[in-house]
Amino acid sequence: MGFVEMQGEIVLSAFWDFDALFQPQDHPAREMQDTFYLDQTEPMPEGWEKVRDMHLSGGETTSTGWGGVWDPEVAQKCVLRTHTTPLSVKYLISHPNPPVKAFALGRVYRREAIDPTHLPEFEQLEGIVMDDGVSFRHLLGFLKEFYNRMGFDEVRFRPGYFPYTEPSVEPEVWVDGLGWVELGGAGIFRQEVTAPWGIDTPVLAWGLGISRIAMLRLGLKDLRQLYRSDIEWLRESPAIRRQE
Repeated sequence: MGFVEMQGEIVLSAFWDFDALFQPQDHPAREMQDTFYLDQTEPMPEGWEKVRDMHLSGGETTSTGWGGVWDPEVAQKCVLRTHTTPLSVKYLISHPNPPVKAFALGRVYRREAIDPTHLPEFEQLEGIVMDDGVSFRHLLGFLKEFYNRMGFDEVRFRPGYFPYTEPSVEPEVWVDGLGWVELGGAGIFRQEVTAPWGIDTPVLAWGLGISRIAMLRLGLKDLRQLYRSDIEWLRESPAIRRQE
């Protein structure tokens, strides 16, 4: 579909994992029960002051920011990345001129209770499209095309909320026997995310759970089966190939 692949680190500062994505420093996702914090810090990148100002007052945009207090020491703490979206921000900073179409397949980490549909580490498919004139309708079109190519004929979208996109949606696919299954989140990056880096072109963005897609396509009932070293299961399970 014309995308190039992004790469990035698993260990990131909270600045990249949260602050650069306009998640306030008192956001519940930043608490210990959701995030793996490490006993190390990382220096702030050049231009971090604009992100701070965005949180405090909205910087030079029409936003009013979050207000409150913004602590650089909190932003320097290192975490195991909780999503792949920081890769998109870093890629846009190094590729600020449209058009841009990029994706990443990466593992992320969260303090989840282990059960048949949740694990503390899993994979995400990250994607961005930046170009003049792209709109919310283009975003829905990309997502529908992607899921169609994965073998899901029925796709729908419902409104969602994420601190770094507006408007936001959660795509769902129809699975016989299960009904509608939510598979990720998407939206258009807010100006609070792009403006600190001098980007004023619309950016479509999404983060999709590919482990759950694999689970559904293989007909599994337990997500943990994807990660077990069971050679007999691998031999007996047919490979899934896309229909041309």
